[in-house]
Amino acid sequence: MFPVDILESIKTHALAEHPRESCGVVVGAEYIACRNEAENPEKDFRIPTAEYSKYARRVKAIIHSHTNGKAFPSKADMQSQIATKKPWGIVVTDGAVVNDFFYFGDGSPVPPLIGRQFRHGVTDCYALVRDWYKQEQGIVLPAYARADQWWEAGESMLVDFFSDCGFEVVQRVSEPGDCVIGRVLGKVPNHCGVYIGNDLVLHHLSNRLSRSEPLQPWMKYVTHCLRYVGKSKKRVRKKR
Repeated sequence: MFPVDILESIKTHALAEHPRESCGVVVGAEYIACRNEAENPEKDFRIPTAEYSKYARRVKAIIHSHTNGKAFPSKADMQSQIATKKPWGIVVTDGAVVNDFFYFGDGSPVPPLIGRQFRHGVTDCYALVRDWYKQEQGIVLPAYARADQWWEAGESMLVDFFSDCGFEVVQRVSEPGDCVIGRVLGKVPNHCGVYIGNDLVLHHLSNRLSRSEPLQPWMKYVTHCLRYVGKSKKRVRKKR
C-alpha cells in the first residue's frame, strides 16, 4: 500500500517500542511515529489527541503494532478503524523480528476474491461477501466490528449483520448475489457465502483459501438463504 521505506520505518519503530505497542500515522510519503499514551501500552495504544490533530486532515493511514502475537485486528481495533474512516495498518512483532504486516478497512488494498488467505476481520467470510458486492454490484455493505471466535459465545452476530444490511429470507438461492448463512462446527450460524451462479458458492473458511465450490454439498450446513432487497427493518428468520 505504501513504499518500502515507509514500511521499514514502521518496522523499526515497532521493534524499538517493544514490549509497548508502537503507534503512528502515514502522512504524505512519510511515517510519523507518535507517542502511545494508553494506560496499558503493552496491550493497547492511544495517540494523543493534540498530536493526531496536527496531521488529521492529511492522514493516509493509522498504524500500530501488536505485541501479543495476534495477526488480526481486535474488535476494538475494528471499531476504532470504522470510527476514524481511515485505513489502519498492524505490524506484528515479538521484539526480535517483525512477523507480519497488514492493512484493513475501507481504502485498503483488496485482494482477489479467489485464493486469498484467511485473516479474521480482514479477509474472512463476511469480508469476502462484502468485497464481492462492492466489486460485482457496486453495493457497499456496512463494515462490522467482530471479535475472534465470536460464535463460541453463542452470539447471532452474522445473522444480525445480514438483517441490518437489508437481506431478507428466500426459500432457496437462485440469483447471483443471493447469500447463504450456515453453521460449520459451531452452535450458532458462523459462516456465510455468496451465490455466483451455475450452482457455485463463493466462500472463505478459516485455514483455507477463499474459493468457489458447488453449493449443493454445503446445503446441509445452511440455516438461512437470503436475498438483498435494500435497507430493511425486518429481522432475518431461520430457514424452514
